[in-house]
This record gives sequence, C-alpha cells and structure tokens, in this order.
Amino acid sequence: MNSIWMKIAGIAVVAIVVIVVIGRFKSDKPSTDSSTPAKSKQAEKPKTFYDMAERDKQFAQAPKPVEPQPAEQQPPTATPAAPQPPQPPTQAPPQPAADNVVLPSSITQRRDLYFKPLSEEDDIAAQELLPWVAAGRSIGRLPMVQYSLMVKACRQAEERWPDSVYAFRAKQALEEIYERYGANYKITRQELDIARFLKPRPGTQAIKVDPIRR
Repeated sequence: MNSIWMKIAGIAVVAIVVIVVIGRFKSDKPSTDSSTPAKSKQAEKPKTFYDMAERDKQFAQAPKPVEPQPAEQQPPTATPAAPQPPQPPTQAPPQPAADNVVLPSSITQRRDLYFKPLSEEDDIAAQELLPWVAAGRSIGRLPMVQYSLMVKACRQAEERWPDSVYAFRAKQALEEIYERYGANYKITRQELDIARFLKPRPGTQAIKVDPIRR
C-alpha cells in the first residue's frame, strides 16, 4: 500500500518539475508578434500629472525674436552661380472660420507671427506673469481645484498687452480648456482669436512661433 502512494507522489513530483521547466523555457523564448500590441498599449498609457506639469512649462516662456546673424566677410569669387533647387511650397496662412475667428491651434507648423514689442518695464512684468499661467494649468488638474488662477493670469496679459506675444501665449493656454470648461469661465471664441497676429501691422516685428506641444 505504501509503495503505491510512493509511486503516486513520485509521479506528482515529476509532473511539477516538468511544468516548471516548460514554463521557464517559454519565458526565455523571444517575444512574438502577439506580444507587440500589449507593449504598444503599455507605451500609450495616459500621461501622468507630472508629465502634464512638465509639458505645461512651455507656457511659462514667450517666443523670442530671432536675432539676425551678421553676414561673414568673404572675398568675392568668380564662381558661376549654381542652379537653385526648387523651393518647398510656403505654408498657407490659417483661414478664419465662419465667425472670422482664427484659433491658436491653427498654427500647426513653425511660422512668423507679428507682435508689438513692449517697453523694458512691461516686458519684465509680462515675463513674471507667464509662470503663473503655467502653474495655474498644472494646479487646475488637481481634484477640487479649478483653473481660476490660470484664467485670471491669461486675461491680465491680454488686457495689459493685447498686441504682444504674451497675449498670444495666453490665448494658447486658454484654448486647451475652452471646449471643456469654457462655459465655467465665460471664455469665448473671440477671446481666443489670433487673426490680428497673422499679418504685419505698424510697429510690429516678426517672431517665429512653434505649435503648442500637446
């Protein structure tokens, strides 16, 4: 009788060993295509609060005008002119919607916009205001907190310096919460309009603007 139980126990031990060996062998095999979707889903996981806060830092600074580079002094040469390569097509300017509003999100490539430079005093004040915009965006995502701080800072920039690059940055920050929270803060499409920045105006200078990183 004891010998029968010993045989059964031995078979059970062998079976467990076989299962463990097979499992380890499978885990050591290279991943197949079937595991690729799982990895891609893991890579596409939603951004965390800290990821979004890091992204919000782009609103803390306004684009700066590009300093013209001095041409290098070189002796004239008699080399023949090389044929010019075909120029890529220029970006078509953003088109206004039916209500003649151009939203900041219509800027999808780097391009020139036109702003009036501020005095040194106003420029310092505007630079001190933008970090409040960035911080207000991050804080607004926390539970039981709202975007009031950000909206207040944005509107202050628009009211004090409506033709400046700081007003444009404020409009960019407001647009991202417009669709979801616009009614709460009485944000209108007209408040987001950037149409006047698309063309040169008296007293303006060109500044290269990049699309917002989303």
